[in-house]
Amino acid sequence: MKSQWRLVATVLALALGACSNGGGGGAAAPAVTQTTTTTPLPETPGEFTYELVFNGCSTGKHKLTTKKAYCDALLNDALNNNCAREMRVENYNRHCTGAQPANPGTLPSMSSARCVVNGMDLKDRTFLDNINPFNPQRRQSFRDMFWDGKKEQGYDILLSSADSYGKARFVLSPALPGTAALGEIQLRQRKNQDSFSVRSGLGSEIRLLVTNYDVEKEVEAVCISDKSFQRPKVDLHRVRCSTRSGEEIIEWDVKSAVERRIKSSRNKETVIVRLKPATQGSLERIEIEALELDYDKTLKAEGALNEGLEIRYQGRETAKEVTISCAPASK
Repeated sequence: MKSQWRLVATVLALALGACSNGGGGGAAAPAVTQTTTTTPLPETPGEFTYELVFNGCSTGKHKLTTKKAYCDALLNDALNNNCAREMRVENYNRHCTGAQPANPGTLPSMSSARCVVNGMDLKDRTFLDNINPFNPQRRQSFRDMFWDGKKEQGYDILLSSADSYGKARFVLSPALPGTAALGEIQLRQRKNQDSFSVRSGLGSEIRLLVTNYDVEKEVEAVCISDKSFQRPKVDLHRVRCSTRSGEEIIEWDVKSAVERRIKSSRNKETVIVRLKPATQGSLERIEIEALELDYDKTLKAEGALNEGLEIRYQGRETAKEVTISCAPASK
């Protein structure tokens, strides 16, 4: 008898795979029926069976005799009646491309974007805290997304049941005349009392790191998108940064790292901009770090300089939204 391992994956078990596939306009996510996938134990001959149903559209039931055939079938639109595409991509990336990644790395086949979120508990932990498997100090979630580039789409990339880490979304906006396609990482904590975001043009890696000593949590979200979204490169020797108080031009030679303090206030809030030259084939990068937000938070964001970078923050103390944006001055 062939040994089999049956994995019954519901919406929750897909771990952010298909639970919130609604658009950015707040529309309710389509209903997703139960999904069943059957695979054999590793290195054991068996039968791979799957049937995926999304919003009433079924792939049909397929039985494959090898893992390669199973993986190839998941990527075959015609074989699957053009149904449950994102769910098929999610299964492909989970079962056909290796283990769960520690960082975004290379974008998997068929995906438009991938996000990896890492959370860390900053509290002083007891011995019992450390041995409790249901209360790990570090948490990680990841999600691969297929996006057609035609309309704004938002994806949940972090759902914290206790709201201690908060909730994070990745919103993709299509290109418009004179505007490139954009990606925005949004993080909300303390029941939306604290909100953080970073936005940049798609085609590279966007990073948001929030250290919140009020809730004693640190959350890092990194999203990478397909290079086809990149816009033509422009002159990067002059960078314009805008804040509520005005604009500042940063001149640099594109070869050496530059750091500039562009904002400092009485309540110790400080904003530092860092320009990083290209290394080992990577793009020139820009990092914006905001310190002492509401006295107990730090926000750090990074993206490709050519795509521009904008951060937003709104907290309980200031009750005002802070916006800082930087982009090549030639744009």
